[in-house]
Amino acid sequence: MKIYKVKVNGKVYEVEVEAVDAIEKKTESVPVKEEVKAKAEAGEKQILAPIAGKILDVVVKKGDSVRKGQTVAIIEAMKLENEIQSAYEGIVKDILVGKGSDVRNKDVLMILE
Repeated sequence: MKIYKVKVNGKVYEVEVEAVDAIEKKTESVPVKEEVKAKAEAGEKQILAPIAGKILDVVVKKGDSVRKGQTVAIIEAMKLENEIQSAYEGIVKDILVGKGSDVRNKDVLMILE
Protein backbone atom coordinates (compact mmCIF):
# COMPACT_ATOMS: atom_id res chain seq x y z
CA MET A 1 0.00 0.00 0.00
CA LYS A 2 1.38 3.42 -0.95
CA ILE A 3 0.19 6.80 0.24
CA TYR A 4 0.03 9.67 -2.25
CA LYS A 5 -0.98 13.30 -1.98
CA VAL A 6 -3.44 14.48 -4.62
CA LYS A 7 -4.41 18.07 -5.27
CA VAL A 8 -7.97 18.64 -6.49
CA ASN A 9 -9.28 22.17 -7.07
CA GLY A 10 -6.56 23.58 -4.84
CA LYS A 11 -7.27 21.22 -1.94
CA VAL A 12 -4.74 18.49 -1.01
CA TYR A 13 -5.96 14.97 -0.16
CA GLU A 14 -4.04 11.92 1.02
CA VAL A 15 -5.00 8.69 -0.71
CA GLU A 16 -3.86 5.12 -0.21
CA VAL A 17 -3.27 3.10 -3.36
CA GLU A 18 -2.89 -0.65 -3.41
CA ALA A 19 -0.83 -2.25 -6.16
CA VAL A 20 -2.73 -4.82 -8.19
CA ASP A 21 -0.69 -7.78 -9.35
CA ALA A 22 -1.02 -8.52 -13.06
CA ILE A 23 -1.81 -12.15 -12.19
CA GLU A 24 -5.00 -11.04 -10.45
CA LYS A 25 -6.36 -9.53 -13.64
CA LYS A 26 -8.27 -12.24 -15.41
CA THR A 27 -9.89 -11.95 -18.79
CA GLU A 28 -12.59 -14.31 -19.85
CA SER A 29 -12.39 -15.67 -23.32
CA VAL A 30 -15.71 -16.31 -24.92
CA PRO A 31 -15.88 -19.93 -25.97
CA VAL A 32 -16.92 -20.46 -29.56
CA LYS A 33 -19.10 -23.49 -30.17
CA GLU A 34 -17.16 -26.34 -31.76
CA GLU A 35 -19.70 -26.38 -34.58
CA VAL A 36 -18.95 -22.72 -35.32
CA LYS A 37 -15.19 -23.34 -35.24
CA ALA A 38 -15.57 -26.24 -37.66
CA LYS A 39 -17.62 -24.11 -40.05
CA ALA A 40 -15.11 -21.27 -39.96
CA GLU A 41 -12.25 -23.67 -40.56
CA ALA A 42 -14.07 -24.97 -43.65
CA GLY A 43 -13.61 -21.57 -45.31
CA GLU A 44 -16.62 -19.71 -44.02
CA LYS A 45 -16.23 -16.15 -42.80
CA GLN A 46 -17.27 -14.90 -39.35
CA ILE A 47 -18.71 -11.49 -38.56
CA LEU A 48 -17.65 -10.59 -35.01
CA ALA A 49 -18.97 -8.07 -32.53
CA PRO A 50 -16.62 -5.07 -32.62
CA ILE A 51 -17.62 -4.06 -29.08
CA ALA A 52 -19.65 -5.41 -26.17
CA GLY A 53 -23.28 -4.33 -26.14
CA LYS A 54 -26.88 -5.25 -26.95
CA ILE A 55 -28.08 -6.16 -30.43
CA LEU A 56 -30.83 -3.70 -31.37
CA ASP A 57 -31.52 -5.14 -34.81
CA VAL A 58 -30.30 -7.74 -37.28
CA VAL A 59 -30.90 -6.29 -40.74
CA VAL A 60 -30.10 -9.38 -42.80
CA LYS A 61 -31.56 -12.87 -42.75
CA LYS A 62 -30.26 -16.33 -43.47
CA GLY A 63 -29.68 -16.75 -47.20
CA ASP A 64 -29.21 -13.03 -47.93
CA SER A 65 -26.34 -11.97 -50.13
CA VAL A 66 -24.04 -9.51 -48.32
CA ARG A 67 -21.42 -7.23 -49.82
CA LYS A 68 -18.32 -5.88 -48.07
CA GLY A 69 -19.17 -2.78 -46.00
CA GLN A 70 -22.90 -3.55 -45.86
CA THR A 71 -24.61 -3.05 -42.48
CA VAL A 72 -25.70 -6.43 -41.11
CA ALA A 73 -26.73 -5.49 -37.55
CA ILE A 74 -27.00 -2.60 -35.13
CA ILE A 75 -25.52 -2.79 -31.64
CA GLU A 76 -26.04 -0.43 -28.71
CA ALA A 77 -22.94 0.22 -26.64
CA MET A 78 -22.64 2.96 -24.02
CA LYS A 79 -25.95 4.52 -25.15
CA LEU A 80 -24.73 4.80 -28.75
CA GLU A 81 -26.05 2.89 -31.73
CA ASN A 82 -23.31 1.40 -33.89
CA GLU A 83 -23.71 -0.21 -37.30
CA ILE A 84 -21.92 -3.52 -37.67
CA GLN A 85 -20.65 -3.84 -41.20
CA SER A 86 -19.52 -6.95 -42.98
CA ALA A 87 -15.82 -7.21 -43.72
CA TYR A 88 -16.60 -9.84 -46.38
CA GLU A 89 -18.79 -10.58 -49.35
CA GLY A 90 -20.86 -13.73 -49.19
CA ILE A 91 -24.17 -15.36 -48.32
CA VAL A 92 -25.47 -15.42 -44.75
CA LYS A 93 -25.24 -19.06 -43.71
CA ASP A 94 -26.00 -18.71 -39.98
CA ILE A 95 -27.08 -15.94 -37.60
CA LEU A 96 -26.08 -16.62 -34.00
CA VAL A 97 -27.72 -13.58 -32.35
CA GLY A 98 -31.09 -11.93 -32.34
CA LYS A 99 -32.69 -8.65 -31.38
CA GLY A 100 -32.03 -8.05 -27.67
CA SER A 101 -29.01 -10.39 -27.44
CA ASP A 102 -26.20 -9.24 -25.16
CA VAL A 103 -22.83 -9.78 -26.81
CA ARG A 104 -19.21 -9.40 -25.82
CA ASN A 105 -16.38 -8.02 -27.88
CA LYS A 106 -15.36 -10.57 -30.55
CA ASP A 107 -18.47 -12.77 -30.13
CA VAL A 108 -19.40 -14.46 -33.41
CA LEU A 109 -22.59 -12.82 -34.69
CA MET A 110 -23.01 -14.51 -38.05
CA ILE A 111 -21.29 -16.75 -40.53
CA LEU A 112 -21.00 -16.13 -44.26
CA GLU A 113 -20.08 -18.61 -46.94
